[in-house]
Amino acid sequence: MNALRRASAAWRWAVGLWLGELLIALVGAYGVRNHVAAAMDEYVIPDDHLLYALAELVHAHPQLTASILVSLVTTTLLGFVVWTLLAPLLLLRLGREGHARPRGAAALGAAWLASLGGAVATSAWHLALRIALVVIASQAVLALPGIVAVVLGVIVVLTLTCALDLSRVAVVVDGAPGTSPRTALDGFTALARAPLRTAAMMGLGALGWLVVLAGLVAVVRTGGAALPLMRACAALATFLGLVRLAVALDVPPWSRAARGPGDQA
Repeated sequence: MNALRRASAAWRWAVGLWLGELLIALVGAYGVRNHVAAAMDEYVIPDDHLLYALAELVHAHPQLTASILVSLVTTTLLGFVVWTLLAPLLLLRLGREGHARPRGAAALGAAWLASLGGAVATSAWHLALRIALVVIASQAVLALPGIVAVVLGVIVVLTLTCALDLSRVAVVVDGAPGTSPRTALDGFTALARAPLRTAAMMGLGALGWLVVLAGLVAVVRTGGAALPLMRACAALATFLGLVRLAVALDVPPWSRAARGPGDQA
């Protein structure tokens, strides 16, 4: 409940993140829109048949596939970069329960800049771990039935995401060294120490995915007419992500920096 209360108090930040996501989507769709316009000449796709018409266009103009793939890669990379940069700021804004957080825009900005380098560094370590673990996990689940493989894959990705959240908390709030791989690995240790908190974080992550998936299914089934619903689902998923960060902040100090120099290797 504390996490939900803190996230609700920061609703303006959730709205800002959501608007940023919409902007990223518009940037990614700009190239696709131009290529589609060129392929259609003077014709226009009605909104309620957008996806159906796009499928027909891709069949008639295979070069559009490359444009769509570039758009997806671009938006994914932009989203990753933006979230990596803003996650420390969000953690500082949410604040750990019972701990003072920076007051005022100047203090918040200074604290964010001070922690940004370490947060980016631990994110980089987690990216390397994510690539390695996803490759290993994908090889391990290929022989399993489809639904089992999907469930295990989702659990692995959610575990990696939540471990990154906890490592960022250690860097931003506890002052752990983000450049150390130990800080990244400690994120997984923190997950194992509090199963209930871990379950809550993973549940919020999974719920966010389901909300987005529901919006996507609605868009596909209506041929594009449900785009406003998709945007609303994205807004809800953004808020759920903010709640997940607030839950991550409930972890007590566990980093090497918090334990003291005597415990550091």
